[in-house]
Amino acid sequence: YPQLFAMLADILKSQTDSRMRVEAMRTIGALGAIDPHRFKDAAAAANASSAAANPAAAAATTVAAAAATNAANSAHRGGNPQARRDDAQAKKKKKARHGRPQPNAMTVFHGEEQPARLIGDIPSDSYGTSFSGNEYYTEVSVDALLRILHDRSDTKYHKEAAQALIFMFAPLQTGCRPFLKTVVPAILRAMDAAAAGDREFYIITLGRLVSIARQLIRPYLQPVFRLFAADALGSERQQTASIELIEVLAEALSGDFGPHIATVLPFLIAVIDRDGSEQHQPTLRALPALQILSPSLEGYLFLVMPRLIALLDIATTPIGVVEAALKCISSIVAAVNSGSFASRIVLTLVRLLQCSPTQALQTAAIDVLCTLMEQLQDEFTLFMPTISAAMKKRGVADHPRYERYSRLLFSGRLVPKDPQRVLPQMQGDAGQTAASAPALGQSGDGLAKQDVDVMQLRRAWSTKQQMTKDGWAPWMRGFTCELLMQSPSPALRACSNLAGDHPRLRSDLFNAAFVSCWTVLPGQYQQEIIESLQSVASNADVPADILQTILGLAGYMERDEKQIPIDLKRLGDYADRCHALAKELHYKEAEWTLEKNYETIEKLIELNQNLDLHDSAIGMLDYVRKEQPDVQESVEWYLRLQQWDKALVIFQRQEVERGPSYENTKGQIRCLFEMSDWEALAPIYERIWSGSDQQLQMASANIGMSMAWAMGDIDRMESYLLTLPNKSRDKSFCRALLAVYRSNFDEAAKFIGDAREEMEGDLVSHITESYSRGYAQVFRCQMLTELEEVVAYKTAPDDKERQAAIVSAWRQRLGGIQQDVGMWQKLLRLRSMVLRPILDLDTWIKYVNMSRKSGQMRIARDAIAQLLDDEALYMEEANRGEVEAMTPKLVAQAQEYARLKAELARQQYPSQNGSGGVGGGGQSAWESRTRRFSTNNVGGSAPLDMAIRLSQQPALVYMYL
Repeated sequence: YPQLFAMLADILKSQTDSRMRVEAMRTIGALGAIDPHRFKDAAAAANASSAAANPAAAAATTVAAAAATNAANSAHRGGNPQARRDDAQAKKKKKARHGRPQPNAMTVFHGEEQPARLIGDIPSDSYGTSFSGNEYYTEVSVDALLRILHDRSDTKYHKEAAQALIFMFAPLQTGCRPFLKTVVPAILRAMDAAAAGDREFYIITLGRLVSIARQLIRPYLQPVFRLFAADALGSERQQTASIELIEVLAEALSGDFGPHIATVLPFLIAVIDRDGSEQHQPTLRALPALQILSPSLEGYLFLVMPRLIALLDIATTPIGVVEAALKCISSIVAAVNSGSFASRIVLTLVRLLQCSPTQALQTAAIDVLCTLMEQLQDEFTLFMPTISAAMKKRGVADHPRYERYSRLLFSGRLVPKDPQRVLPQMQGDAGQTAASAPALGQSGDGLAKQDVDVMQLRRAWSTKQQMTKDGWAPWMRGFTCELLMQSPSPALRACSNLAGDHPRLRSDLFNAAFVSCWTVLPGQYQQEIIESLQSVASNADVPADILQTILGLAGYMERDEKQIPIDLKRLGDYADRCHALAKELHYKEAEWTLEKNYETIEKLIELNQNLDLHDSAIGMLDYVRKEQPDVQESVEWYLRLQQWDKALVIFQRQEVERGPSYENTKGQIRCLFEMSDWEALAPIYERIWSGSDQQLQMASANIGMSMAWAMGDIDRMESYLLTLPNKSRDKSFCRALLAVYRSNFDEAAKFIGDAREEMEGDLVSHITESYSRGYAQVFRCQMLTELEEVVAYKTAPDDKERQAAIVSAWRQRLGGIQQDVGMWQKLLRLRSMVLRPILDLDTWIKYVNMSRKSGQMRIARDAIAQLLDDEALYMEEANRGEVEAMTPKLVAQAQEYARLKAELARQQYPSQNGSGGVGGGGQSAWESRTRRFSTNNVGGSAPLDMAIRLSQQPALVYMYL
């Protein structure tokens, strides 16, 4: 489900309920830290599959999935629809670029799909395109509203989003054509997700859209006509809305409604037949629709006319309904040949004349007879004596129109008139909708424009009253809404009301709204608004998401060649504060081109390394060595490149030359920790904790905690935890870990919640850039979720099914995460709290093999040693009968283990004569192999070499060798 992560990320960014955000983080952890490359491929495949299955809604579906794989680029573009291309097209463009010069590396944003987008994240097929015109603003606005309509979690905003689209399209008129293929399905989908009482609104909205687009909407009407199923009448108000929609559809199709008459006519007839109300309002609303459809009713009179004639019974039908039925019959008779029903119509009208209670009703009946006379011509003379007798009996002395038509008929000069056109009732509403769109002039493309109220904007961007951390979010909300309300673009203004309640919409439209106002502001006010943004960003309490917004705005303006007048160093500092690594790299690279200095080199190497651009980091180092040989090589470079062994050598040499120091000791500790060299690290910690340097103790407590956890020393973990600073991001997790070890599960749950709360800001800021940027935080979510599962495992000792399900989920999750030794090490260490390694041998063997292939032989050796120790304990327990599931295979292995252990104890090892070892005469060959592969070069005397002789696991023995 590639779209699921995007939904969870939106919840984290926009949901105000803290419990909902916690559940979203827990769900992210349960899904697992999927390898970013696999995640991107899955999302691209899902987009391609969705586009193939539903081409009409492909663009809108892409919007929902794009946040998962490229949230940074999406935010940076302001939701630019032109920048989205499918994966195949991107690969094609990438291949085509191989033959021409590549762009300067210093000006490339390192996004998720860097090859498909060039300088400043501008789409490679859009050079020369303006990203600040009304057409572009309309695309951005429609795109943002479609995201809301396609998101079922935003159901409560669907009505406002649909209404905003109508306000947006009203001044556009035919300009809305490019959006109809996505807007019509989106409104229908929102209607499906809405409550029954809200269907009326969406039907009215579709009617207004049809009245605006008219003929342009023809290709997208097929799903709309499915709304008129005769068994889906709904409430009286819904029936009225559906009838209004039928009227505007008939008007839009202008005489070409015939193919659809068979769909809507049963609906209208059902409305009339099932109308049981006193005032017959549904019938009164259906009859004008039949009038509009009258030119298309030829061939369907046998369905319509009997029901209309039945409505002329004054004894059972209200007078208003009778009058409306007379108008409807008149329109049908004037439009189509009704000769087959002439006698029934005339006789019914004659009866109506005889018992009509009002003069107006008599006149209306005679008017219908006149219309029928026009159509029937000479055939009508058969009915004239009967009609004259009825009129005379009723006292109707003369009817001017009837008398005139009679004279013309007998003289052969009566000519049928064209039927009078009946307008839909919704046309007036549509006109009001268009008129309600604010307009203070017309732009060149026909869109209404308005002047920007600078004073209102100044009040919105002012930061004089913002003194607390909690005040910045309301300030940003008010500033964005005011930008939208004051925007010269009608499309952006149409979104202003909804944006006040919808955080994601504000975020999506902020860049476009800012630039639309910026371009019309006088220079002095442009400088003032920039100073305000700098003041906000420089405040220490400003949230990371506001910094992200300012950085996104800078990139957006840079792309459109409207460089924001903020210094590059400041922008780089903003990116550093909110952990926007890709943006920080961009600004540091630009800074390097302007000013080459030592600090920038270190930062560039660090950023490239953190972004997994290892080749770029090494290339940067090689470039510096070549271009600036006078620059002294620094240990920091090797730390940034994660070349821990080389950095450790420099630290040790510096210690010999200059003596121990705080920074040197910290550096050695870090190198040894990253190399998992606990044997060398433990004495250093003994020396530190026996001394009095509290600063060094606090600085190294975090690594000490991890070392003690790896060594299984719970007492040391508690000792280091006491020294760990309160502001440390790992303190809550470490507390939860110790609480689980102590079986204090309530306390563990509290600390896990604290850890999630502490990491929420970093998680949101990282995944806002992209999934790969936030991968470390997603992995941390998985660690917290699995720690909760460890608690669930320990609290259900008798529920074997539950335990098996947890273990199965662990193994499945592990198959999806990145092939990183450090991540596997942490997860296996966590799981070993309840799942002994020897019972999860396949996973541990994969971990050992991964360590071996990555050159981390010490970690591989330690893992094998842990497996052998656990196997020894397990076999001893099996021999004592303390293992629950004693299978025949386990019994045999335990017996063989005991036999080999006893035999090995009787030997004088190492044997000088090569006899009497395990395997008899083959011992020398065994010793040769173990000596060859021994890590400490002690040969067969190594404890690990001796322990491997007793192992009953062939896969473990093979991996060791």
